[in-house]
Amino acid sequence: MSEGALTNHHSVVLVLLQDQGVFRAGQWSQQAIIHHGLHHGSQIPCIQMALQAHYDVIVLNPNDNFVDLKMEKEWKSLLKQSIESPSLKMAQAESFLSFQHPLQGLPKRCSHTPEEHVAYVWDHFISRTEGKNVAFIVHGYGGLVFMDLLVRRKWEVMSKVYAVALIDSDHHVGHQLGSDGQLLAWIKHHCREWVTSPKPLDKLAATVLKKEFPVVSAGTEKHSLAPSSSLQSIFKYFKKALKAKTTITFSQVPIETRSSTKRKQSA
Repeated sequence: MSEGALTNHHSVVLVLLQDQGVFRAGQWSQQAIIHHGLHHGSQIPCIQMALQAHYDVIVLNPNDNFVDLKMEKEWKSLLKQSIESPSLKMAQAESFLSFQHPLQGLPKRCSHTPEEHVAYVWDHFISRTEGKNVAFIVHGYGGLVFMDLLVRRKWEVMSKVYAVALIDSDHHVGHQLGSDGQLLAWIKHHCREWVTSPKPLDKLAATVLKKEFPVVSAGTEKHSLAPSSSLQSIFKYFKKALKAKTTITFSQVPIETRSSTKRKQSA
């Protein structure tokens, strides 16, 4: 989390949500880090662009779900040695990254799954940001996790989040949102997806299933490189969405109870 993210007067908080698996906070793809460098596989360029645009940033860590108490000391020691090493060769870096598999042990409180982790961070941090517009960048399974959050915290998310950039997302609108007209209307106006495609960046991408919001090419056919290749386009989208932001009022439909039904019938 950037310094003062919850208290300063910046108008936007950007939340980064990565794919499922071994990826830790600050990583889009370990494979891309190893073969193409930090500029393509890490979230560092994204964070730098956000700070330059005067956004606050919250980096999530949804895949860190377990703690192995027996290995905790050894893990911290290895991490310290790796960071302090003056030069990590490619083989060392690959070995270090492969060690970051989720430790199968004691489930972390409120973070047993990516969905639990994101809901917890939303409840205790993001939702408490006053007067801020929230934007999300989500990759792969992160898209499914965001849709889960949207269903869980429907009214809060719809009122605070102004734009969502999905990158090669694993979400399923039909299964997750169902036929909720309010949610479907919201994602139509607030979501945009960049998918792997042979087409140039930002060209409309062909999809097998009908999409509820715009889908464009990420400018690459590799899932691991999609975040870095679409980054410039995503920030243009955020800027445009914030400028054109309009308030859409979603009225909650009152739940009809037996007593209210009886009153109507008696009237």
